[in-house]
Amino acid sequence: MKTKLLAIFIITVIILTSISLVDDLRMFRIVSPSMEPAVPVGSLVIVSQTEPIEVGDVVAYELEVLGRKYTVVHRVVDIEDGVYMVKADVDASGLGERVEAGRIIGKAVLVIPYLGYLAGAFIAVPAIIILIPIIGKKGGLGFPAAAFISFLPSVLPLQGLASILGNIYFTTIMVGAVIVGRIIELKDEDMAEIIYTLAAGVSVVSINVLEVVRWFA
Repeated sequence: MKTKLLAIFIITVIILTSISLVDDLRMFRIVSPSMEPAVPVGSLVIVSQTEPIEVGDVVAYELEVLGRKYTVVHRVVDIEDGVYMVKADVDASGLGERVEAGRIIGKAVLVIPYLGYLAGAFIAVPAIIILIPIIGKKGGLGFPAAAFISFLPSVLPLQGLASILGNIYFTTIMVGAVIVGRIIELKDEDMAEIIYTLAAGVSVVSINVLEVVRWFA
């Protein structure tokens, strides 16, 4: 059983890495039920940036709210003069939203249910690789290492709640936690080590590793 799970994990890593290295393709995890049942929560959506888009296609596009950019996956219901009218499948009676061509990221060419959850697990792997060996050593993670790891979200792309908070706010929270650990360390080293580990772990898991890989593609 363990061998099968390991094989599945390795195959998943190979697939995700291979897709991330193709210039034309982007990957997005679905966290909202707005496109169910066609695109269930937890799906991994493969988006092509060059495929022609027609009415009825599912597309990914950028949405900016209060200065922050989000990626939304909705269906095209009309195209007029280079402007796409899109809306969620669950909003059958809604009017939809007008999206200019420049905001369109691409057309969804493949939807893989549940793989988005595995992608999330894959992203957590760096935390496991980095933290477990260090924690097992005498002295644990330590303030310098925790401070360095917790600073990484300030310069790397984020995912999930961290991306909603933004690089600056999220990093401030994580670094703040490490500083609190440093203060506590004077009285309780074990508690400080727990805080260091949690702050570093949350920081690493919140980094969008797939996007980082694309930087070097």
